Amino acid sequence: MVSSILILMYSKLGKGKGGVLSVNQIELHPWLQRRDIIEWCQKRGVLIQAWAPLAQANRWNDPSLKDIVKRTGKTEAQILLRWSLQKGFNPLPKSVTPSRILENTKIFDFELTDSELAVLETDEYDYHGWE
Repeated sequence: MVSSILILMYSKLGKGKGGVLSVNQIELHPWLQRRDIIEWCQKRGVLIQAWAPLAQANRWNDPSLKDIVKRTGKTEAQILLRWSLQKGFNPLPKSVTPSRILENTKIFDFELTDSELAVLETDEYDYHGWE
């Protein structure tokens, strides 16, 4: 497993004796989609673990997200976690609040429509939470 490395570093991973890359943990949400890294990993069968899939709640006022929340009756967190799952990512949300932890598990009783997924597909590139 690796975490938050630049795409130029991936090609060097297989040259050492550290084993095979199986999981790549990167900050990933609709406003930071990292398409280059996703493509690299998918071509090689590397599981993508979405760190900070809730965008640290910084984008919860986004009109597109608010519209989906209103139509589905789900929370912003549930929508963003479901987006990660439907994109084939393994979301890794963080919470210490028991009610939010429980809320984050209630994402398997609905799916986002193709049009809802499309609305969340943005070319906007937001900052990294760790920058």
